[in-house]
Amino acid sequence: MIKETVTRNNSLTGCSFGELSRQILGLGGKKYTAGQIWSWLYRKNVFNIDEMTDIPAGFRSLLKENFTLCLPVIEKSEKSSDGTVKLLLKLYDGNFIECVIIPEKDRNTLCVSSQAGCRFNCSFCSTGKLGFKRNLTADEIVGQVLLSSSYSGNRITNVVYMGMGEPFDNYDEVIKSADILSDDSGLAIGTRKITISTFGHTDNIIRFTHEDIRYKLAVSLHNPFDDERDRIMPVNKKYRLKDLFEALAKYTSRSNRKVVFEYILMKNFNDTERHATELIRLLNQMPSKLNLIKYHAQQDESEFTPVEELSAMKFYNYFRNAGFPVVFRTSRGEDISAACGQLTAKTLTEK
Repeated sequence: MIKETVTRNNSLTGCSFGELSRQILGLGGKKYTAGQIWSWLYRKNVFNIDEMTDIPAGFRSLLKENFTLCLPVIEKSEKSSDGTVKLLLKLYDGNFIECVIIPEKDRNTLCVSSQAGCRFNCSFCSTGKLGFKRNLTADEIVGQVLLSSSYSGNRITNVVYMGMGEPFDNYDEVIKSADILSDDSGLAIGTRKITISTFGHTDNIIRFTHEDIRYKLAVSLHNPFDDERDRIMPVNKKYRLKDLFEALAKYTSRSNRKVVFEYILMKNFNDTERHATELIRLLNQMPSKLNLIKYHAQQDESEFTPVEELSAMKFYNYFRNAGFPVVFRTSRGEDISAACGQLTAKTLTEK
């Protein structure tokens, strides 16, 4: 049984392999001991230092004195009729987050949270209504993957940073966690199977570009006009579309990778031919593709409603007819509020 702790000092799951190796050597351990620890954590799903039996007992005691090993605790789980599983996780300090396991034939995707709550309050997203609690640490993000793999009994093959919070508002810990997840000596999740989604945090898109980070980049766009995007995404008043697309053009030019744009369709707000025409103009400036997403009504009252099927297909066909790569993304976990924009850690309000 995984127990909670009140400290986050020197977490094993928050160390890169290089960091762990250096610290093990500093404690007088053998060079290969770091590899043994990583094997227990990332290959065998063992989260108790005492159970790492190929490490000498005396050194295990030393590990416990110098490291913590604390995964989030599953407070509640819900399974959708389509197989999607949502986990409500309690962190060591009492904050809650949610992550979502999405099983498919050829992959097992996990949608992870990067913050407890969110400071940006996008009107179509339930998380922002919670307010901002704090950033997650790298070990808390990695812990979601380890716990979900152990819970489901299946290896997580793909990770998307599209859960609670804005990943690029917690840039350093997000990138560190992705580096740990993609390390060949651990879970070895391919860099092309890790996607980081942002509302369009221009400053950190530029940083991401200059650091030549290999993970896939997705942008939550949702409207191609600044005045309308301001209504649903207040942060757009700081990060204007012109600056965003200039930064993205540099990213695609330097990295030779495409950008995936996420677009939630909302009736009579962003679903017209005018919107489609402007989207095609903007997105044709760079290698990109468009994911259309059905809007999901929130628990409380909202000024937005879902687009009818006929209108949604009409919007989709604007792009197909223009030869632009577009996908209508299948909604998963709607019946357990696990779909895009619905993560709320709602158990907090039910107690």
